[in-house]
Amino acid sequence: MISNNTDSNQHSPTKNIYPFFGGALLGVIILIIPATYGQFNDFGLVQLGFGFVLVISCGLLSILWGEKFIDAVTRILNSTGL
Repeated sequence: MISNNTDSNQHSPTKNIYPFFGGALLGVIILIIPATYGQFNDFGLVQLGFGFVLVISCGLLSILWGEKFIDAVTRILNSTGL
């Protein structure tokens, strides 16, 4: 007998793609804000590595906490007055 497991706790990879890209886009926006006030010729390997880690971590945190993470970051960005 074949049982169909329709457990709602299972996560498919496609459900995690959109939140990851949303969080990664938010990380890119966070990187663009200071870059608009400075010059791009100041980028070195350390800044590039920090940017990569920031974008990936924003994407992963968006997968873990979802809209709570995105709402918290956007509230912080709104409170800066930029």
